[in-house]
Amino acid sequence: MKPFYAAIDGIDGCGKTTQIKMLSDYLERLNIPFYVTKEPGGTDIGGILRKILISKAYHVEPETELLLYSADRLEHQRKVIIPNMKNGYSVISDRFISSTYAYQVFGRGLDQSLLDFLRNISVSIYPDVTIIIDIEPAVALERAKNRLKKHGMMEKEGKFESLNIDFYAKVRDGFLWYANNFKNVVVLDGNKSIESLFGDIKNRINEFLNDIWV
Repeated sequence: MKPFYAAIDGIDGCGKTTQIKMLSDYLERLNIPFYVTKEPGGTDIGGILRKILISKAYHVEPETELLLYSADRLEHQRKVIIPNMKNGYSVISDRFISSTYAYQVFGRGLDQSLLDFLRNISVSIYPDVTIIIDIEPAVALERAKNRLKKHGMMEKEGKFESLNIDFYAKVRDGFLWYANNFKNVVVLDGNKSIESLFGDIKNRINEFLNDIWV
């Protein structure tokens, strides 16, 4: 059985975490060996970088953000994703480089050529499928803020959630741009109910599984 690599992405508050948990439960019922990871933070070094990147306690330049995300991705791919796949595990990743194009290029306004260059260094393998959950920025931002406040994490992890709605509108545009310019990317409606959205994700994964298992 050939392992697959899938990324679930979208703006903060789109429902990624819930859908990844549901997908994990589904794959477990199918007895498919898999590994769930995230960007940033999927490695020991990534955990340190994650604190710098998403905490309000650290104020770094947009270019620094871009470099740190790229460094995290290189470590993540070489030390987590590729080894797991070589060992027969499918990989489900919470975020991929689609987030960096959306947040740092479209949101922060950095030159796309910078990330294009870093992509050639940091990305060794692309997801077999990237699922972008699309949702209205105002709805997603409200969800994200409520989640962080509920768990008392606004200061620790709320750097991006503290930005305004205009920023998130740009980020959403970035995700849609990515879907139109990279292969194996699908956009799903995140305004649907949790169950309905998971049905869409499951259908995509089932089609994908059928393709690679034939």
